Amino acid sequence: MGNIDYESKMNSKSYRFFDLLYRLLVINLIVVILSVTIVLIYPAAVAAMRTLKDGNTGDNVFKQYFINFKTYFKKSFLVGLIFIILYAVLAYAIYFYGVSKVKDGETDNVLQEFLNIGFLVSFVGFILLTFIQAHAPLLIMTFKSLTVGELLKTTFFVTFYRILSTLIIFIFDIIMIGGITLAFLFDARILAIWLLVGVSLPMFLIVKITYVVYSDFEKVNLEKIMHRIEEEEDDEK
Repeated sequence: MGNIDYESKMNSKSYRFFDLLYRLLVINLIVVILSVTIVLIYPAAVAAMRTLKDGNTGDNVFKQYFINFKTYFKKSFLVGLIFIILYAVLAYAIYFYGVSKVKDGETDNVLQEFLNIGFLVSFVGFILLTFIQAHAPLLIMTFKSLTVGELLKTTFFVTFYRILSTLIIFIFDIIMIGGITLAFLFDARILAIWLLVGVSLPMFLIVKITYVVYSDFEKVNLEKIMHRIEEEEDDEK
């Protein structure tokens, strides 16, 4: 009788809700701490999404998270490092072209146009990169056998092939980044919410919303397709 009551409580909606809330709070704290290093942002995000997707497996959430962190670390770190470097280059380019201007008294319109175009291209590139990297954590945790090169190509392909899901992820990425920005600019109370679930909740919603998309990818064996493309390109060389 006692076991039946315990199992019914475990399966109740209230228990599942508070269990999810606890997991969101813990995962949010871990991701925020690890992300302070910058270079661990992608490994932290991949481990978080994998843990949230798996749900309650019976293991302690800390143990489950760091098992996933270790499993996906090498690939997520390398992919993340590439994106971070690209972000840094584009951010510097935006700053450079943004603050550079023709000195007063000079009439070099060609140079000014060059600076304007440089700023525009850098800004558009920054936005496009944010779109392109959107699927990277999901692809890393879904397709373990893809190499770093294949993952980057697949990310580019999926970004435009599934543009609706890309836009949804992009919006949630903006919410994650925008939350802490708004907190510092306007209201410290927003920071309190962000520190609790400002990262983990959008990640959880991303995993849920893209579940069907990635289930379809697994059914069509996207890994095999990307391996074949990679082999064909090697043969052409």
